[in-house]
Amino acid sequence: MGIEEEKPKAFQLKPMKCEFNFLSKSDGSAILSQGDTVAVVSVNGPLDIKSTSQSIEKSTLEVLYCTKGGKPSVADRYKENVIRQTCEAAVLGSLYPRTGITVTIQELEDFGGLLSCCLNCTCLALLNSGVSMRCTYAAITCAIDESGDIVLEPSKQHLDTARATMTFVFDSREKNLVTSVTEGVFSEDTYKEALARCHAASDLVFNFYREIIRKYANVI
Repeated sequence: MGIEEEKPKAFQLKPMKCEFNFLSKSDGSAILSQGDTVAVVSVNGPLDIKSTSQSIEKSTLEVLYCTKGGKPSVADRYKENVIRQTCEAAVLGSLYPRTGITVTIQELEDFGGLLSCCLNCTCLALLNSGVSMRCTYAAITCAIDESGDIVLEPSKQHLDTARATMTFVFDSREKNLVTSVTEGVFSEDTYKEALARCHAASDLVFNFYREIIRKYANVI
């Protein structure tokens, strides 16, 4: 499915802040805030794992999602699965056969856009770990409000009254759509418009990645 470009209208996302190596006992870690929503991710691996869990073709990727408030719900398990599938599309697992890579995500604060924050933080933690990747990826969340307007990076209040929510993930190489998660009722035209806006706004996330890498590695 092709993505129709839309001229950005001075897109502005929530302020993003990131710190690498936030956790000392991991191969890579990052803490990311997007506005008031915060997540921390650690990556360990490639590691030796039990033979029953090994794959002779690629590494075995395990994603563990930890909620702030206790036992994970069905929605949390779904979020975990979305993140795992997105990571599998980005990580060059064929370079690490018969090993395991574990990604642990901890929700700290949720004020809207938690899934996109977790996805972006996971990408940054993978970069920090040194795991080989086909590409990086950027996630953008938007909401369709009661009047049908598209709100990028919605707040918790927007999400509570939204007609629909959408999260799109794009790769850094071809800017193709990697993952799409939608909830609610919307028209095909609304979906296409939301996709185009999030596609354009993803450049801001990729630019943020470059700034963080430049800060920690002193390279462009």
